[in-house]
Parts: sequence; structure tokens; C-alpha cells
Amino acid sequence: MEELQDYSGRLRPDLDMRDFSKDALVRLWQASGKLYVGLDGLWFNLIREQFGEQKARELSRENWKRETPLEVRRHREAMNIWGEDVESYLKYLQVDIGAGGIWPDFRCEMTGENRGILTIKRCLSLEYFERHGDITLQKHACEVLDAEGFQWAAHLFHPRMKAVPLKLPPRKHTGEIACQWEFRIEA
Repeated sequence: MEELQDYSGRLRPDLDMRDFSKDALVRLWQASGKLYVGLDGLWFNLIREQFGEQKARELSRENWKRETPLEVRRHREAMNIWGEDVESYLKYLQVDIGAGGIWPDFRCEMTGENRGILTIKRCLSLEYFERHGDITLQKHACEVLDAEGFQWAAHLFHPRMKAVPLKLPPRKHTGEIACQWEFRIEA
């Protein structure tokens, strides 16, 4: 049977996700990632409207702290990523649905035995913050949530792994990378 490029045809009573082409599944993965990240933004804004900025930040931070171990475990199980090293963590980031939804252009590379770099060339959240001039939320997302989230996830791979920002927003121009992080296991 020919792979489906989309689901524009008739209903298939016995549809299986394996019926779709790789390109179709990637589009679905990206759409799911955008929804995943978008729901967090909607939730944050609802809490902010109801209870204020400070409470929204506190609850958002607590939510991600609880969510991160579940997210990491599910992705590791689905993709058989069981190493306890930087390379395994970078592999996880490459398949994470949240990353796929928010970073349409990023690169992971190893720079040494226990060191690796994540370069986020384009970040949809940063672009949103820049368009709306929301520097406060951008700083919270990039400097607090990302730093803590990367660190929480890193510890799930190795207790001594560190997430170190090499470059954070603001950017001088939109052609500049969004941010860059180094992950390393310290002795």
C-alpha cells in the first residue's frame, strides 16, 4: 500500500500511523510540539490573568519541575535512549516534542567525551516575545525556565551533568542565533 502524504482522502476505518509517510509524520510531530508548547503559554497567561505575574511564574516553574521527569522518561522509552551521558541527553533533545514544536532550527553536537553544545538557531517563543516586546516573560522563559529545565533534565541523565548557557537573548538582530548551551559532566 502506498504511504499517505496526508489524510485528505476518505476515512480509513483501519488507519494505522504507520500508513503515513515520514514527511507526514514529521509534520504531525511538529504540529503536536507547537500545541504542547502553546498549551503551556495559554495556561501561563490564564494563571497570570487570574492570579498575577508572580503566582504564574511560581506555578509554571513547579509545573515544569514535575513534568520534566515524565517527559524525559517517555521519550527515552519511546526512542530507546538509555545512556547516562551528554550524548544521550542531546539525542533526547533532538526527539523531544517540545523542542520540535518550539525550535524549528537547532543543532546538537559533541565537542568532547563529556561535553556537548545545543545551538538554537531559531526559537518560536523568542520570536513571539520579540514581536510583542514582552522582555519580562522572555527573561523568565529563557533565563529561568530554560536554565532550570535544562538542568533538571540533565540530572535525569547524569547527576553531575551541568547545563551552562553560552549565549542568551536579547539578540542584536533576528539573524543571530536564539541561544546556545553547553552540557558537560563535571568530575
